[in-house]
Parts: sequence; structure tokens; C-alpha cells
Amino acid sequence: MLVRDVAAALSADLIGDGSWPVDRVVHPAAAERPSDLAVALTRDAFAALEASNAQAAIVAASASAPRDRFKALIVAKDERPALAKLTALFDHGPGHGPGIHQTALAGPGTTIGEETSVGPYVTIGSRSRIGARCVILGHVSIGDDVTIGEGTLIYSGVRIGDRVTIGARVIVQPNAVIGCDGFSFLPPQGDQLVPGRVHSVGAVELGDDVEIGAGTTIARATLQATRIGAGTKIDNLVQIGHNVTIGRGCLICGMVGISGSVEVGDRVLLAGGVGIADHIRIGSGAIVAAGSGVGSNVAAGSTVSGYPAQPHAKTAEIVTFLMRHKRVLRDIEDTRVRLEAIEKSSQKD
Repeated sequence: MLVRDVAAALSADLIGDGSWPVDRVVHPAAAERPSDLAVALTRDAFAALEASNAQAAIVAASASAPRDRFKALIVAKDERPALAKLTALFDHGPGHGPGIHQTALAGPGTTIGEETSVGPYVTIGSRSRIGARCVILGHVSIGDDVTIGEGTLIYSGVRIGDRVTIGARVIVQPNAVIGCDGFSFLPPQGDQLVPGRVHSVGAVELGDDVEIGAGTTIARATLQATRIGAGTKIDNLVQIGHNVTIGRGCLICGMVGISGSVEVGDRVLLAGGVGIADHIRIGSGAIVAAGSGVGSNVAAGSTVSGYPAQPHAKTAEIVTFLMRHKRVLRDIEDTRVRLEAIEKSSQKD
């Protein structure tokens, strides 16, 4: 790829030789060869440019890079969008062979689309439909009656249960489990010691452009479907219970736990370590701060934090009070001592 092609893709300004070839993006300190493109869009990375071996670099428009120092220089106006486009240009995805590996197995009635790659030791159940241009890496298991949309990427070790529907261009990171049974039991009655099991006979549905992080689990519904809306991105080690519905364009960070029958609206942000009780409703556009415990409904567009979660302004007020509490108690004690001294002095008079 030529530098001018990169600049054009980013709608960025180009200074210097646009015909300079680049084949990977690196931190300025890691540049080793002439074809490296040093990415200096942050203050720390920009500081490393001075000692970098790079011949080509991309910098933020707010920085005053030494223009004579490089063969080619790309100047990006918006750093974060530029970084997203830049990494997409140079991410070629995981290595995989063409076609279906000889050790892969598929059950009767299963169809696999054109240009789809199926890796070694993949097992696909009966009557499943795999779309075109998918990549399924090694050691993946896919159940019966599964539908996977075109252009989907499934990393090694993923487990997909029966009756799961996955949209187009979905990415599922290693060792995720989609379509496991829900955790649904009846409390023991009388002398009974074993909780009664409520079986999960429903399904899971993932919309287009969803991403599922490594080690994340999504439980199938009891009767209908656990649903993840289009464009939602889910981080690593997230637990999503049975009968959950999550809207479109949500961001769910690592180690979030969502209990059964929760409803999450569109464009919701759940920060790391959030826990949500069952049958809770979280409105569209809401933000739940890291480590919060949600035990009641969250209004659309609101920001909540704390344990239990409440409006963030109230949580900040409580924390401020607690921080001042020790000083207030000390002042009260000082006042008590002074009053006792005054009383003793009055009694002597």
C-alpha cells in the first residue's frame, strides 16, 4: 500500500512522497524497516517520533511534527476516527486456509456458502446454514439448526448451541459460548434437596455486526429467544442470562453480569464489572458506571453509579459526605470538649 492511498482512505493531508510504500502500522519506537508506518496520534507516541527509525508517520493535526524528518507524513484531523480506519486498513484477520479442512465434519442437510473457510476439527450439526465468505477457525463446534450470516468470523474454541441464529459480519472471539442452557431452577420444596430444573428450549439471536468477546457466554431462552441487537459490541468474560434482550449499538465492557429476563435499550453503555439483577429494564442511551450493582430500573438517557446503582450525582454526593465524615466527627468532638470546659469554668464561678 502507498502512503497516498492511506491518506486518501483517512481523508487526511499528505506531506512528502505519496508513493512511499508501507505494509504495517507500528508504534514509533517499534519501527524497524522502511515500510513501517509509525502511528503517533497520542502525546506519548508523538514524543517517541524523535528517536524512531520510521520513514513514514501519521500524526494529529494539532501536533507540529518535524516535516523534513520523514519521507512521507500523514496529518489526521480527527485522531480516534483516523485510528479506527487505519487499523481496519492494515488488519488482515487471522490466518486460515481456503475451503473446508479434511478433518471438519458436517451433519446431513447442512449447507456451507461460497468462499467460506472451515478450519481443522470443526464440527457442524445437521440442517445448519453457513453463509458465504465466513471464516470458521479450528476446533469450533456448531449445533443443529444453526444459521450464520455471510462474512462472519468465528475464532477457535467457540461453542455454538442448537437453534442459534447469527447475523452477517459477526465476530466471535475465542472460547465464547453461545446457546448454553440458562440458569433457571425451582427452589427445593419440603424435604427435597435438589432444585427443580427449568429447561431451556428456546434460542439465541445475534443481529448483524455484533461482536462477542473471548470467554463470554450467552444463554438460550426458556421458550423464545435471547436477543442481541445489531451493532452491539460485547467485551470478554461477559455473562448474559436467559431471556435477555439487548438493543442496538450497545457497548458492554468486560466482566459484566446480566441476569435473566433483563431488557437493555439501544446505545446503552455498561462499564466493566457491572452486575444487573433479573427482570430489570435499562432505557436507551443510559450509562452504568464501572462496578455498579443495578437492582432497579434505569431511566433512558440517565447515568447511574454505585452499589446499589443510583443517579451518579447522588452517588458523588454520598462519597463526598463520607470523605468529610471523619473531619466532621473530629470537629464535633472538639466542640464537645470545649463545651465541657466552658461548663466546668461556669460551675467554678
